[in-house]
Amino acid sequence: MLKIRLMMEDVVRVEFGADDLVAIRALADSRDRAGDDGERAVFAAFLSAVAEVRGLSPAKAHRLMGRRLVTPVLEAFPALTEAQPTAMSVILNIGRLLPKVVDTLLPRVDVSALDVELLEHETLRLRFSGPAEMASLVEGVAIGLSAHFGERIEAVHFVPTEALPESRVVQIRITTERRGIERRDGRADRRNPGRDRRKPRDP
Repeated sequence: MLKIRLMMEDVVRVEFGADDLVAIRALADSRDRAGDDGERAVFAAFLSAVAEVRGLSPAKAHRLMGRRLVTPVLEAFPALTEAQPTAMSVILNIGRLLPKVVDTLLPRVDVSALDVELLEHETLRLRFSGPAEMASLVEGVAIGLSAHFGERIEAVHFVPTEALPESRVVQIRITTERRGIERRDGRADRRNPGRDRRKPRDP
């Protein structure tokens, strides 16, 4: 069984429990198709099963899985982040870092077409081709990476043109998480505590 499939099963077990894992595994196995695109089919079939069993949209299932896979992938490949101080630096170096990971987790899947562009200090634009749900998977991975580094992101998916319906563009803005004083209701106040001493207002 593919290592990525085992990782996804672990995510489902933790997120939804053993009963849902049994149902998702059975449905995914029934949808697997052999052939040259076998690895990609295993991945797609499992995520489709997650969406159906849990009543999620395909986009939400992909985003969830992308986010939750970050931790086990980083545990399996610690070199991905050992020389990278931020999520931004990991994504900017994804062309160098990703092939070894994908070759291990999803053999024979080509990721060479992924293009990363730095627009400004905190904003990246990723371009690639594939199903619409892959944009949500990419967003989920970015969310997981930003959480790993204690940062936060905002992601925007651009609608593909009619001429290039398979083209995906995801723009990501990553900022350092600012931790302010804690409000009386238990939530963090994002204002700079050194500059604003007023009593927090109730939400």
